[in-house]
Amino acid sequence: MTSEATGRLGERLSLALKTINLSPAALGAAVGVDKSVVSRWLSGKVRPSGHNLTRIAIEIARHRPGFSTLALEGPDEEFRRALDLPIPFGTGGLSQVPMADSSALPIPYDLINVSRNEVMRRGDEYYGHYDVHYWSFTQPGRIARLAMMLRPAQGLIEARYGARGFEFRGWALLLQNRLYVQLAEMRHDAMLYMVTNAGQQPRAALISGIILGPSDGNLMPTASGVILTRAGEIAGLSEADDRAFEARADNDPFAGGDATPTAIRDLLESLRPGGAGAGQWLFRVNYLDGGKGL
Repeated sequence: MTSEATGRLGERLSLALKTINLSPAALGAAVGVDKSVVSRWLSGKVRPSGHNLTRIAIEIARHRPGFSTLALEGPDEEFRRALDLPIPFGTGGLSQVPMADSSALPIPYDLINVSRNEVMRRGDEYYGHYDVHYWSFTQPGRIARLAMMLRPAQGLIEARYGARGFEFRGWALLLQNRLYVQLAEMRHDAMLYMVTNAGQQPRAALISGIILGPSDGNLMPTASGVILTRAGEIAGLSEADDRAFEARADNDPFAGGDATPTAIRDLLESLRPGGAGAGQWLFRVNYLDGGKGL
């Protein structure tokens, strides 16, 4: 086998271990070799013997029934199908989804499945109802409080977020114990994003981060520090959880913000840039005046 083929096999083994959440040390123990040998396989420096390749396939098959050495050495499509991974369309560095077949956009580097693996390990730390506090994008100096629900769906974390009169929906990718939240809203065809720090164990109770999106009306890009506080648990029943979220979201965000506890307000103050008298947003980008001066 050529060095290129050996390297390709190493890449496949790395992807397989990541997909099934198996460490090199655990694979070595299952196959009966030292971890350093597995590391050489993964780096593409050495090809496993036929005997070891069979044992590798058997171990992967414990997590993905039906997996075999044929999948390891066969076409990319068969390999990915055996691991229950999405099949890329077209060529190039990014997978392409045919427009006629789906409205979904692929995320590079298999991050969807990486997130699924992390959700399996610790997603239940984040599921629940939250109050979301941040500096208002439209009324400087005031805090807005909105409702958010995080719940399991399709191996990931589904997010609903809103207040009276509007709602965002989307997904929270859990990666290295951080939430990357992407939300869409129908009124203005707008999107909103959050990136958080790690939550607590065994249940996230207080999460800090950044919220970024268009301000209401003029849609100027605006960012603020954000604090999520746990407000309750989900029931695990879709209809009941939807009703609970909708009841919590049926509130005036500014009335809720005005009632923000002092401890949360102090945390938001600490996230402001500058100090007293500085803008409450982390960042706002105004419209350019027709490009004058360029």
